[in-house]
Amino acid sequence: KALPCLIGLHAAFPCRVPRLRPRTMGAGSAPPGMEVFIPAGLYGMAIAEPAHLDRKLDGKLVYYVEMVRVQSMLLLNYLVMCLFIFQIWAMDQRRQVAECAGRLLMLEIGCVFLFEVRMLVDVRKGVNIIWLLWGAPESAAEPTSGTLLGSPRRPKASAAKAGAVLAHEGAPEEESLISRMYRGIRRSQNDSHEIQWKLDGISRNYRLWCLLSVGVPKLLVSFVLAYLGGLYIIRSPSDGAMVVSTASVVFVAEIEQLLYVAFTSDAMRYNLEHMQPVELPLTNRLRLAGWLVTSILSPLLTVGIAVLVVYYARRLDCHDFSWSAQEIMSGFQPRLRGAVVH
Repeated sequence: KALPCLIGLHAAFPCRVPRLRPRTMGAGSAPPGMEVFIPAGLYGMAIAEPAHLDRKLDGKLVYYVEMVRVQSMLLLNYLVMCLFIFQIWAMDQRRQVAECAGRLLMLEIGCVFLFEVRMLVDVRKGVNIIWLLWGAPESAAEPTSGTLLGSPRRPKASAAKAGAVLAHEGAPEEESLISRMYRGIRRSQNDSHEIQWKLDGISRNYRLWCLLSVGVPKLLVSFVLAYLGGLYIIRSPSDGAMVVSTASVVFVAEIEQLLYVAFTSDAMRYNLEHMQPVELPLTNRLRLAGWLVTSILSPLLTVGIAVLVVYYARRLDCHDFSWSAQEIMSGFQPRLRGAVVH
């Protein structure tokens, strides 16, 4: 999501990516780990908010209403996306590749490639969700009464500060002038840290629930949309329609973010987008694997998938299609002629 960051849309599309926090290494200390942030969207909200709802601080009404609202928004997101995916599949069955001669071949590969790059972002988000659920630390603190989870998810000191919706607003204790001067700045800094959301101590049952309701469905929807959306782009009736079709299927992939921005309060979005990350150990082997997969294999795999989808669609609709250099160059010839004329 670097483009929204550059053009100033970071308020609607938060620019939070996994990063490495520099840390001084002493003798015998562990190497610095990688901070994995929970994704800012409906999927992240469905994981983080139920873990922080508290019947005592939020109240029973807010607790149950918000619990139902979060799951309903997640279900609505799946229903709307499945509706669009089904419609894309139905239109794919009625359409065919417009030109089998190969005039639009390079445009097809380019449009499908850009769409698959967009879907790769969603696939990586789903993988990060699974990785984050697996690496969230377990806490040995006592359980917090009034919460959904059987095991604690926050330190006991912070449990009395805030729930997911409401915060504790008790009257300040009487203190002397010297005490207020000594503790004033320190208290204001500690309060913001204590109220910060975190995934410490979530139970195994809750991890499994989030995996089955968020992580796995997110990956399945992304894979299905990546395949059907590619076919939909290739089977556009003209070159102009192909560009519009690419924007259309990208819009379907953005439904989750639109619902999140439209139906989530600013306070809830702030809590989620400033949530404490999960720090995972990072060895040199993992660094090398991450560099190899992200920087080398991902671009090659995305180009290969785009070419494979185009080839598969043309083999289905154009029985005499042959993958040759002549077919590829035929896509450039009309444009080169037009440039020479002008």
